[in-house]
Amino acid sequence: MIIRIIVIVVTLAALVFVLFLLFSRKQKPWDQMTEEEKSKKKLLVAGGTSVFLAGLITALLLGKKK
Repeated sequence: MIIRIIVIVVTLAALVFVLFLLFSRKQKPWDQMTEEEKSKKKLLVAGGTSVFLAGLITALLLGKKK
């Protein structure tokens, strides 16, 4: 039970992280970023999305064990 709660918290944190990266007002517009900044942002969004999806799948699979 406690593991499922931890998985859900991590999944929600990853979702908030990705949404913050995509919609934060304090960031430079895409066309004003350097190639290095664009690459870093793509990597962060992809990493956050993969953590979110992995957590979501794990939470669903933990619920089916009986």
